[in-house]
Amino acid sequence: MKTFLTAFVMLATTSAMAATTGTLQLQGVVGVTNEIIINAKAEATALNIIGGETNRNVAEVTEKSNSPTGYKINMKSANAGRLIHTTDNGKQTPYTVSYNGQSAISLHQTDQTVKTVSNLNNMTTQTSQVIVNVTPLSNAMAGTYQDTVTISIVAN
Repeated sequence: MKTFLTAFVMLATTSAMAATTGTLQLQGVVGVTNEIIINAKAEATALNIIGGETNRNVAEVTEKSNSPTGYKINMKSANAGRLIHTTDNGKQTPYTVSYNGQSAISLHQTDQTVKTVSNLNNMTTQTSQVIVNVTPLSNAMAGTYQDTVTISIVAN
């Protein structure tokens, strides 16, 4: 009798859960892609310190994004927009940079937005040029003058 009652309860429970229709939700998630590729030109490491540079194309940046709200390109400089002698930091010369044909700016050690793209409809790839102007340092000492520029892409 006990076995019969247990079997009846199990059948009743199973029947109560059965249905004639059901639903299945299907979905997929696409993550945000924000990528840059910096292709430095030979000119980036052969700047004329003594004579200076005017509108020297030093790099091409490929930007790739699928963020519906768009993205920003930020730039910053380790030396606050100065090419500094590697062994005597008292020897230096300032420079400005232009990104994507915008007006030239002096970089800081914190991010500055140099390009804004808004409202993308699909994955987008764009290319921008990096142009540098170097102030001449006619009495420059021998040696290497350098700075590190960081370029980043972030979603809006």
